Amino acid sequence: MIRLIIVVPFLLALVVFSASNQDPLDMWMLTYSWKCSLGVLALSVGALSFLLGAFCFWVVEFRQGRRARRAEQQVRDLEAQLAQMRAILANRAPPVVPAADVPPVVTSQPHLAGSEEHSNV
Repeated sequence: MIRLIIVVPFLLALVVFSASNQDPLDMWMLTYSWKCSLGVLALSVGALSFLLGAFCFWVVEFRQGRRARRAEQQVRDLEAQLAQMRAILANRAPPVVPAADVPPVVTSQPHLAGSEEHSNV
């Protein structure tokens, strides 16, 4: 939508410019010369720029599409590998884990009350 907001006024200005400049002028580039109206030249440059932009966009989209197809193929391959691994794990018996030797838990002695607490006999 924002592209239309930018492009439509530009195209309208280009058409108005080309309609108001119909007098043929002598044009030249290096040794080549021709007669052409300024409006036709402006429209030709605009059309050429549009085609060049469309070609550049097409090249970028072609590359992105190729990358996307490769990524989708890689996802399919990885999903197939995951399904294969899940099938292998489902058919396998659960491993027997030996009981680990747990060291005894040391608990603190209850607190003695009174004089029994500090007897040095």
